[in-house]
Formats: sequence, structure tokens, C-alpha cells
Amino acid sequence: MINNEEEVSSSEQENEELYEHHNIICDKGQELLRIDKFLMTRIQNLSRNKVQIALHAGNITVNKKNVKPNYRVKPGDIISVIFSHPPKVAELICENIPLDIIYEDDDLLVINKAAGMVVHPACHAL
Repeated sequence: MINNEEEVSSSEQENEELYEHHNIICDKGQELLRIDKFLMTRIQNLSRNKVQIALHAGNITVNKKNVKPNYRVKPGDIISVIFSHPPKVAELICENIPLDIIYEDDDLLVINKAAGMVVHPACHAL
């Protein structure tokens, strides 16, 4: 009975598609550094705790092999961070918005921005 359950979960894992979020190749001069500390310097908004959880879940591989949290990265290592959901892709779509241009020359543009006009794009759920 246990063997059948293991076979099912194994086949389910094969059917689950994984998406690579980060692929990092360590420089030739890379000093030996714990993988959690290394990734925290390379990936924005990543905490040590998140790295530990991802390592235990098997979502971080080095040279296509799972590693322990105490693994020290070496020169030439290929580190992949993979998850079951695709990475968010920020696609900026331009809009043709009439602008109230006060002044314009080769170096400067002054615009009278309308109230409520968005000046920085944000993520939107699709």
C-alpha cells in the first residue's frame, strides 16, 4: 500500500510543472559563502528565512542538485530558484494620454499633471 502511494506522489511530482525564477552563475572569484547569505545579496526582498524554507522544499538547486542550508557556494556553481508558479512578468503598456505641456526644450519638460494621474506603474492582477 505504501509503495502505491509513493508511486502516485512521484508521478504527480513529475506532472507538476516548475518555473525557474532565478538562474545565477557564480563568478570565478566567488568566495565560499553559505547559500542563504549569497542569495540574500543577489535577490531583492529575500530573507534568510525564505531561503531556508525554499531549500527545505527543494526549490533551490545547485548544479541541478538539492543542497542543504549549510552549503557553501563555490566559483562556477549554477544556482536555480524554481517554484510551481510562473514568475510575475511586468509588462508596461503605454497609453496615449493628452498631456498639458507647460514648457519643453531639448533638456527639460514641464507638465501640469492632472489630479489622479498615475505617475508610477503598479502590478495588476491578470
